[in-house]
Amino acid sequence: MSEQSTTATPLSALAERATASGAWWKEEALEQRNELELPTRVLHVLDNAGITTIEQLKAAGPHRLRKLDGIGKLGFEQIITLLRALDRQSNGGER
Repeated sequence: MSEQSTTATPLSALAERATASGAWWKEEALEQRNELELPTRVLHVLDNAGITTIEQLKAAGPHRLRKLDGIGKLGFEQIITLLRALDRQSNGGER
């Protein structure tokens, strides 16, 4: 069997990927948050909890995420939106 190297994807890299799409400069894009972005506040809470990669975020699960101080209903929904967007990308593209 061949071993795959597992490279962790930092959460901070998501915003860079979203911005690299090329549509960031359009006026309507400035008013909308990309689904691959998490607000800075949510990123800080995750970082303080030791969750710094996408893989760690997925592994944390909803029960742990809901218990984090500073993650309310909106923050939790933003994380779920992010995970769904990543899932769509890994399953063959965006819908």
